[in-house]
Amino acid sequence: MPAATVIATIASPKVAQQLVDELLKVGFNDEDVAILKGDEDELVADIVERGFDQGDAREFAKAAKRGKSLVAARTPQDKVERVATIMERYEGDVAEGAETEQTETVQEVEEKLAVDKRKVVNGGVRVSTSVSETPVEKTVTLREEQVEVERRSADRKLKPKEAETAFQEKTVEMLGTTEELEISKEARVVGEVALGKRVAEHEEKVRDKVRRTEVEVEEIKPSSRKTTR
Repeated sequence: MPAATVIATIASPKVAQQLVDELLKVGFNDEDVAILKGDEDELVADIVERGFDQGDAREFAKAAKRGKSLVAARTPQDKVERVATIMERYEGDVAEGAETEQTETVQEVEEKLAVDKRKVVNGGVRVSTSVSETPVEKTVTLREEQVEVERRSADRKLKPKEAETAFQEKTVEMLGTTEELEISKEARVVGEVALGKRVAEHEEKVRDKVRRTEVEVEEIKPSSRKTTR
């Protein structure tokens, strides 16, 4: 009895392996059941070699490119329906009695334009002080005293009281003085430089582009399983 090949598209490699395990349990040999692998051209060549035409082979290869796993089983004609029934139970995301597969989420992403403000230095004023010296000159008159002694001849009769006082010892001092320069300085504020800020506001328009991803959902019809005679 001629044999036929049945190919099913399975959602994940794990579920595909579960399908292969069940086919082996029901009596298939290892050489009759396979998970097809390779790039698109390799898959097309393999599927055509199994008896499918180029168009069907290309559809299967595209399904594999979208992440599906391809399970092929070679079976006698009288067992095609049985194999098809088993494969149909695995062509969903979850095989009967199997653990739930982790789902995948495709996110739609959209950018939002956020505008903030920050302060930057746009110039200013630096005020520094420096010390300079300017020669000054002023004429000052200084007074100096000197003590002079002059002896003069005299012939004058003293009164008794004057005579008594005249013969007493005494000392008379006279000091001369000299003026000296005393220089002092005082600091006085003669001017001020005041610093301040003047605030002005202006408006600016911000133009940019924001991106957004669009998610397209393509329905895959269950007719992707085909058989060859």
